[in-house]
Amino acid sequence: MQKLFSEAMPHFAQYVPPLGSRKSYKEMAVGARRFARNSFFGSVAGVLGALGSVISNILVARFLGVEQAGVVAYSLWTAIVAGSIADLGIQATLARYLPELTAATSSGNIQGFAAALLRPLAISSAVVCGAVLTYGIWQYQDGTIAQPAELLWVITALICILQTFSGFTYGLLRGMQRFDQAALLTCTSMLCQFLAIGVGTALFGTPGALAGYACGSVLPALYAIRYMVRRAEMPSGMWARVLRFSLYTWAGTLTSTLVWSRSELFFLQHYSGSSAVGLFTVSVTLANVAAQAPLLLTAGFLPYFAQSFGRRALAEARDAYGTAVRVLGLIIFPACLGMASILPAIVPTVYGQAFEGAIPATTVLLFAAAIASVTSVGTNVLLAMDRSDMIFRVGAGLAVLAIAAGLTIIPEYGLMGAAWTRAALQTISACIGTWFVSRRLGFPLPINGLVKTFVAAMICAALSRSCLFITTGLSAIVVAIAVGLVSYITAVRALGALHPVDAARLHQLSQGLPLSISNGIHIGLRFLTAKHSRPVELT
Repeated sequence: MQKLFSEAMPHFAQYVPPLGSRKSYKEMAVGARRFARNSFFGSVAGVLGALGSVISNILVARFLGVEQAGVVAYSLWTAIVAGSIADLGIQATLARYLPELTAATSSGNIQGFAAALLRPLAISSAVVCGAVLTYGIWQYQDGTIAQPAELLWVITALICILQTFSGFTYGLLRGMQRFDQAALLTCTSMLCQFLAIGVGTALFGTPGALAGYACGSVLPALYAIRYMVRRAEMPSGMWARVLRFSLYTWAGTLTSTLVWSRSELFFLQHYSGSSAVGLFTVSVTLANVAAQAPLLLTAGFLPYFAQSFGRRALAEARDAYGTAVRVLGLIIFPACLGMASILPAIVPTVYGQAFEGAIPATTVLLFAAAIASVTSVGTNVLLAMDRSDMIFRVGAGLAVLAIAAGLTIIPEYGLMGAAWTRAALQTISACIGTWFVSRRLGFPLPINGLVKTFVAAMICAALSRSCLFITTGLSAIVVAIAVGLVSYITAVRALGALHPVDAARLHQLSQGLPLSISNGIHIGLRFLTAKHSRPVELT
């Protein structure tokens, strides 16, 4: 599965130099500006990708209805699973090792490294997509499917290979820290996807919708193909490390795909039909909207952690981990709990009355996402420390549980069984991962700060829900969001949920932004921390 990948609130203690070191202060300023710029553009790219997914989902739901939206969702899930098999862990490998190579080798060697990884990716993509296409043709000739279903298999295979090459491109740009190019490419691709889905769905129905999704991956796929003509060259001594990391990451991705890439759709399709698939897709999409936007702040930590471990700066990495988790909680908790409180207004307004059956499942998934997503920074720690084997082991265990639940719970309880299964697996994964990162790797979870933030978010959710008794529809959403925002800010200030050190680091990050934005952020941070203490000055 193509991971959304995420940009994190960076840690700035790494830029604090020894007293009296002019050179270190200069390096600090340059590094801070570079990290702020990369984080900004990386977040833009991630937000655009997540927003594109949501808008595309809404277009398909509005045009096709519950059942045919389920058909599209199932086809996309098939393409995602096939793409995970074809990926070979190469996207994550590019993001992991290119930052390390950038400081030690020439541009030519970096391009040779990327070209060396693209060769096996191309072969794997051809084999997997050929298998998908062969299976579809076999079913058509056997009489199992009829028109236009055989066309759906062809488009599904095309989406698979396009997404595999797109993943290579985004892994490459991430690893080379060219987040501005990734943002521009994502924006252009999403515009193409919106237009293609709208026109394709209106003219050709379900096949047109799938073709529209394929159009969204054409540009990044073409960007990757140019590396096919470059000379492949793996730096000396790296093959063993890269191979081990890639294989474990690949295996971990495959097991994670069974757990996180909506594997419940397979069992829902088999036991409950396309309508249940359509409702569950809406539930997962809305849960992702609330959780993934803040998570887009975390992927920038992978290159940062990799560099920190490379220079043995473990204390800095631990401080960065604590700050990232607290800041993520500050954003994710109100986003998830706040959305859960106003779902009765959001679902019928955005998707239509036909999708109201998705509200209970969405509520369950939002609460689970609030817990699981805030611990996701630990994944970057594991990858940076070359512990992708741990991700594989946890994923393998959860995959077994997912299959067991799919054969027992989902057939019995349908849509809600799928929701509770996904929520339970997310929570179990978060607990195991947090325990390992905390106990075995020495990165403790900042529980006290998270508890305060969670309480503030619950206050926000309760007051937002009360607004639905006053008005309905779009006006209810607007009023509830406004009331929730004001109440959450007030609660954060009263409870001291924003740690002064975190406020100082966020302010330092804002120094790389335009002056007006930086000043606005500083005023807001001072307000949030004024109840308890003034922001700590790091420099």
